Amino acid sequence: MDCATTSESEAVRLRALDRYRLLDTPREQDFDEIAEAAAELCETPIAVVNLVGEGRQFFKAEVGLGVRETPLETSFCRQAILQEEFLYVPDAARDPRFENNPLVTGEPGLRFYAGALLKTAEGQPIGTVCVLDTQPRELSERQRRGLARLARQTMAQMELRRSLREQAEQRRLHERILDSATDYAIVAADPQGRVTRWNAGAERILGWTEAEMLGRPVATLFTPEDRAEGRPPAEMNLALGTGSAPDERWHLRKDGSRFWAAGEMMPLTSEDGEHLGFLKILRDRTEHRASEAALQESELRYRSLVEVSPQVVWFGDADGTITYCNAYWYDYTGLPPGETGEASWMGAIHPGHRERVRDAWLAAAKGERVYEVEFPLRRADGQYRWFLSRARPVRDAAGVLTSWIGTTLDIHERKVAEERFEALTELAPAIIWFGNPDGSLSYLNNRWYAYTGQTPEQALPLGWGEVIHPDDLPGLMRAWENARTREAVYDTEARLRRVDGTYRWFLIRAEPLRDASGAAIGWLGSNSDIHDRKEAEAALRRAQEQARLAVEAANTGIFDYDLVTGDLGWDGRTRALFGLPPDAAVSYEIFLAGLHPEDRGWVDDAVRAALDPTGSGTYDITYRTVGLEDGVERWVAAKGQSFVRDGRTVRFIGTVRDVTESRQAEEALRETEERYRLAARATNDAVWDWDLATNHLLWNEALLTAHGHATDAVEPTGDWWISHIHPDDRARIDAGIHAVIDGTGAAWADEYRFLRADGSYAHILDRGYVIRDEIGRAIRMIGAMLDITERKRAEEHQRLLTGELQHRVKNTLALVQAIASQTFRNAPDQEQAREAFAARLISLGRAHDILTQSSWTAAPIADVIEGALAVHRGSAANRIRMSGPNVHLSAKAALTLALALHELATNAAKYGALANESGVVDLRWHVVHEGEAPRFCLTWAEQGGPPILAKPTRKGFGSRLIERSFAAEVGGEVKLTYAPTGLVCRLEAPLASMQEHQNDKAA
Repeated sequence: MDCATTSESEAVRLRALDRYRLLDTPREQDFDEIAEAAAELCETPIAVVNLVGEGRQFFKAEVGLGVRETPLETSFCRQAILQEEFLYVPDAARDPRFENNPLVTGEPGLRFYAGALLKTAEGQPIGTVCVLDTQPRELSERQRRGLARLARQTMAQMELRRSLREQAEQRRLHERILDSATDYAIVAADPQGRVTRWNAGAERILGWTEAEMLGRPVATLFTPEDRAEGRPPAEMNLALGTGSAPDERWHLRKDGSRFWAAGEMMPLTSEDGEHLGFLKILRDRTEHRASEAALQESELRYRSLVEVSPQVVWFGDADGTITYCNAYWYDYTGLPPGETGEASWMGAIHPGHRERVRDAWLAAAKGERVYEVEFPLRRADGQYRWFLSRARPVRDAAGVLTSWIGTTLDIHERKVAEERFEALTELAPAIIWFGNPDGSLSYLNNRWYAYTGQTPEQALPLGWGEVIHPDDLPGLMRAWENARTREAVYDTEARLRRVDGTYRWFLIRAEPLRDASGAAIGWLGSNSDIHDRKEAEAALRRAQEQARLAVEAANTGIFDYDLVTGDLGWDGRTRALFGLPPDAAVSYEIFLAGLHPEDRGWVDDAVRAALDPTGSGTYDITYRTVGLEDGVERWVAAKGQSFVRDGRTVRFIGTVRDVTESRQAEEALRETEERYRLAARATNDAVWDWDLATNHLLWNEALLTAHGHATDAVEPTGDWWISHIHPDDRARIDAGIHAVIDGTGAAWADEYRFLRADGSYAHILDRGYVIRDEIGRAIRMIGAMLDITERKRAEEHQRLLTGELQHRVKNTLALVQAIASQTFRNAPDQEQAREAFAARLISLGRAHDILTQSSWTAAPIADVIEGALAVHRGSAANRIRMSGPNVHLSAKAALTLALALHELATNAAKYGALANESGVVDLRWHVVHEGEAPRFCLTWAEQGGPPILAKPTRKGFGSRLIERSFAAEVGGEVKLTYAPTGLVCRLEAPLASMQEHQNDKAA
């Protein structure tokens, strides 16, 4: 079985047990006697009336146990309630269901059990009447039937107690209800109509106490008239015949007063239909009756007013169904009187508005809120007129909606007027609005919403203030408050925010609207866009101010020549330009007299040309004046315009300005520019002038003469200049010059490589000066490119020589140290050591002299050999024979070869061919062009000296110096052959290593 189903069944069983309310109750004799009878019947020591609860079993009665409750988990009854009627266990030790039960295997050692189920009328097992023994036992059929009868008797006792308890509870409930119903008089009577029960409500309403009324006839409550008519027995007979006798009439109180009561009399019968008496219920409705009468009278008066009302009055029920319309409705629409159906009133509404009106009414009825809508309504003659329909929900004291009351008012004239007004406002080029005395607005035409982007819900009644410029809002509100307080015209200017967020100026004006008494009831206003006018006015003011400032700043004078009257007017500045005091009289003749003699004629012609009515009338010249009183010569720029009327020039107005300083400056500038051109031609510097606003760059002729770029091939932009800077320098120069331009500095200088027209690069020192405007913005830059290529080469050569000198000094010191170390270590005595050391230094010094003459770049091999052997060839020049091609040796190779030859010559002078008077040395060199690279070969061969009888047993310092230095410095090979005829030394090395300069410089 499903666990959920089992749990639900157990819950039902426990609820059935709980209805008897016997769990945990004291012992009762009736149940104890049943337990004793069961024990005697079955001859067992233990008998129990057992109720199986949740997790336990409760013994309502027991014999032989001595306890009232045990856990359910080990009980026999847990199995018993699973049976249909009876559980019989002759020997529990042999029954698989109980053989391991602790109550069987342990104390008290139960062996026998028999139990008859206690079942409710619905069949729910709630317990047992059972017997138990510690010995196995058999039950006879008589005993089984007797035990079942005892179980039925137990259930009868339980049902009896439950029924009695429920009846007592029901009785108490009835009494409480009767006593609590103080608004109702509840009276019970016997079949003869005598009072048997009288509740507290009857005592309160009628005045008699229960003790006073018990046994008295119910007719006491009726009026003498009703009693005389036999109303009380008639009411009882009606109640017996129909089951109810309602009445609503006057009744009597104890004090003799009468009250209007609504009530009902009902018969009281037993379950088998026996007539037990009557129950009469009354409620005092005197006040209610009076209220209803007053209400009926009021409704009558109201209905009379409604019927004669000059508008439609209608009612609806709580569901929104129209239940009544007054006579005006039927007179207007021509509909049959009394017709209130939806189809009838919807049919009278204009077809174009029906759906909207119906939706509005249904929404209001559903939401229980106020209904208001305007629509055209068809008159009986077929014409439509506008009506305003309003309705409100009617609620009772508890707030529950009970009905609807509404009116429908003819607003046709007002609607037509509004439509005309709206048409006018929409045609008006301005924003039209209506303001209320409290400062709110009730109307804005569509131009407001189109301009501001607001909706009517946002703008009305007070949201319009949100679009006023924050700076203008306080003043506008003060003006609006003042106009409303004084009931006067409202006039102000303010900026209104347009839908795109911009503000425009508006002229805001409103006139008060007054009622018949003259009191202001509102303001009709308009907002006119005056932004362009305000802008023009502001521009005019700025222009006038600028003109005034310009005239003052430029020291400009004004002249006005009226040709009709012949009057010539000059201001003080114009008089000053002609050397006259402020109050001096002027005329055209004085004007001519004040002109420079050289300019007088042509200026007079220019004035006459400007005055010619057929000409352009313009006048723009520059001339000289000579002060009529101070004699000062001045330059004057004059501009004027003549005005012609009817073919005749009537007026000539213009300005004059002292341009003496500018003329002098122009002259000085021309001289400066001429000097600049001459200087630019005289120098080889490329001078440039860069307009930073237009990126236009001008060069002088040096760009062609110094760098080969023709003027017509040069793009006059800063981009062209930047593009001709070496790629490795371009970013640095671009960033550096723009840092100065974009910053606040004025001077810039840097070095870079510039591409010449022939494709080579020139080293440039470029300097520039930034010219800025009054706000510090760079507008122009002027500079000059100095070609420093030769200087750069000289600096590079100087750097290389310095490096070479440092290297050579270090090498020379190292070489001297090595020579000294070897010389002094192997010399037999100090004197010989000094001589050998001095000779070697001399040879080294001669090699240095040769290299110095060639700037340590390369030395002819003949010069190197001659310098190395000069000491030994002094008196025997013909004994050292030399031959070979002219080979230039690098500095490193020259020093190495000089030291080697010095050592060979020194050894030959001591021990070899130069040690006697007849020996000779053949020194030959050549270049071998074999293999991948040419090689340099030099042979030192001695003849005629003392014969060599055996190869030396050890090498001297000279031999080691030759081998080590030649191999280490130039990567060469040294081969010494000790032939009997004399020593042969062969030196061989790659020609490249003998002539490589770069390696020398890098060393």
